[in-house]
Amino acid sequence: MLKKILTVVLSIGPFVAISLTSNSCAPTPPTGPATTLYAAPSNLTLTRTDSTGSSAIGLSCGCPFDLTVTGYGGDTSKIHFSFGERLDTPITTHNLSVKIIPSSFPAGPDTITAWIGLYYRSDSTASSRGTPLYDTVRVTAIH
Repeated sequence: MLKKILTVVLSIGPFVAISLTSNSCAPTPPTGPATTLYAAPSNLTLTRTDSTGSSAIGLSCGCPFDLTVTGYGGDTSKIHFSFGERLDTPITTHNLSVKIIPSSFPAGPDTITAWIGLYYRSDSTASSRGTPLYDTVRVTAIH
């Protein structure tokens, strides 16, 4: 009887270990620091001679995730945001591109700004939604 129990335990042991480690990228680990959504860099400065920039958006745990844009503001007619991939695709890094068109700016020195708000609703378990995570990328265009 003991041999049979030991055989069952040893046969299901690897499956238990795999299931425990498969959730190792949970956005909010039970111990340790909470996962954050980050943009690197979160502040960009563009000029007439350097009119494009980019920011990598990720989770501090390195987990794949989908991303939502919560809103944007400022002078978005002159500062343009775009992503290189679909935001509803879970990947480890979403790439935000920012572009200005220098010829669209009026003459004279001036500064304009814009921002884009980002959001990820982490899933702590399949049946219970986790903590919402937010970040903002801010852009300053000097012309």
